[in-house]
Amino acid sequence: MNNDYKIKGKALEDITIIAEYIREDNEKAALKFIQILYNTFEKLAKFPNLGISRKDFTYKDVRFFVVKKHYLIVYNIENNSICILRVLSSYQNICALL
Repeated sequence: MNNDYKIKGKALEDITIIAEYIREDNEKAALKFIQILYNTFEKLAKFPNLGISRKDFTYKDVRFFVVKKHYLIVYNIENNSICILRVLSSYQNICALL
């Protein structure tokens, strides 16, 4: 694996929505959350098999990785790098959003 990752537009939208929601209560927490996400993206790029498949959510060829108990990074592996597809809250209807 070459440690590269791409972030799709939907995932960027997800990150913005989540960060704005957190920022309403605590701006520093929102910034910290974004930093944690990007650190996790780098970690997944190095070790793409850390995530798990969830056939109970979808039969698509995607993996899931939990961040801070309530958020899921949804990604797949493309051309020797990972592609971040979504960043979702566990409070959302994940199956419907995939």
